[in-house]
Amino acid sequence: MSVFGRNVYEQNDDSNNALASNMGKKADPDYHMSFPQDHGTHDQFDIEWWYLTANLQDEAGDPYGLQWTLFRFKNSRPRSSQAEGDNSYSSLKNAPVMLNESTVSLDKKWHNDQIYMAHASIHSSDTHWFSEKFARGGVGNAGLTALPLNLFIDDWQWLNSDGDTGLFPSTLTFNATDTSKPNAEASATFTLDQTGPLVQHGDNGFSVKSNSGHASHYYSAPFISIEGELTQAIDTVTTAPIKLKGQAWFDQEWTSQLLDTGTQGWDWLSLHLDDGNKIMAFRMRLKNQDDYVTGSYITSTGEQITLQPGDITLQPVSVKKVDGRQLPLIWKLIIPSKKIDLTISTIKDKQWNNAAVPYYEGMVKIEGSHGGVGFLELTGY
Repeated sequence: MSVFGRNVYEQNDDSNNALASNMGKKADPDYHMSFPQDHGTHDQFDIEWWYLTANLQDEAGDPYGLQWTLFRFKNSRPRSSQAEGDNSYSSLKNAPVMLNESTVSLDKKWHNDQIYMAHASIHSSDTHWFSEKFARGGVGNAGLTALPLNLFIDDWQWLNSDGDTGLFPSTLTFNATDTSKPNAEASATFTLDQTGPLVQHGDNGFSVKSNSGHASHYYSAPFISIEGELTQAIDTVTTAPIKLKGQAWFDQEWTSQLLDTGTQGWDWLSLHLDDGNKIMAFRMRLKNQDDYVTGSYITSTGEQITLQPGDITLQPVSVKKVDGRQLPLIWKLIIPSKKIDLTISTIKDKQWNNAAVPYYEGMVKIEGSHGGVGFLELTGY
């Protein structure tokens, strides 16, 4: 899932405009995903994201949480630089990362209708590093190239290590600022390897979000090994690298109708169970109607089972105040058919991303019928 229920360009507390415009192409239940093509951009849709979360440990066994996300937004004005039906992945396949005047005219560059935003966040037990970036599409400093696959904004990038078109193996590089020490910046480099198959949620990737039919195209890579290091510089002093390793979860999702005016926000979980199985679950909080709860149960071999409303119970148990907001940080998740009864709680309460569009994104621990770790996302609070 992604992070917001509010307009990227307007910082107000009552709109889901960015995800409720419904002006772009609609998700199609008959669409069949194809890879590596669908790792690329889907520019006819209003919004899209490439989303990585990771549960990490340092050499002493202390927990760290990582999030790295690239968002793409389609500007609502008419496109003037290329036809509406262009296949962005194909057109970018042999494109250079940095464009020049001989490649694309200045006029066409600045008439591109895509906007990019990226977030990078790392939590330790006592520190939060976070930064965000914004860029316009078409001028060469943000987007995606296909060969090799590279998701990038400025000097942040997810780059295929083999020069190939797939997501893995890859190297992720970014930097982030200590939110309590503006003069302290951390640089991160991680390697990512896929250890299991991609998983398509819903019906072959067509993921329904409400009883009224709002939907997206949504797949995950829930089997990822990740390792790397974090180096912090305070003024001119650089600390020794912190070596980290663990497991990660990657999502890509694109839609033009994720939310409507009756949606208050959502709660999303990605869970790594100790037995090797995985769970993705979310609750869309709706005004004047029952919440919509669904998800996926994923076996250790990658078999995906859609959890329809009624197959799963996802309820908050305890609320805590974080950054002035009352947030549900302890959850109950029950899947009777799989004999799963979990209590999910945050490893660290203060995991709020105070971004242009603020939201909660943080690591959790799992107790009950199964143990494990994962990530919790909360929007619209």
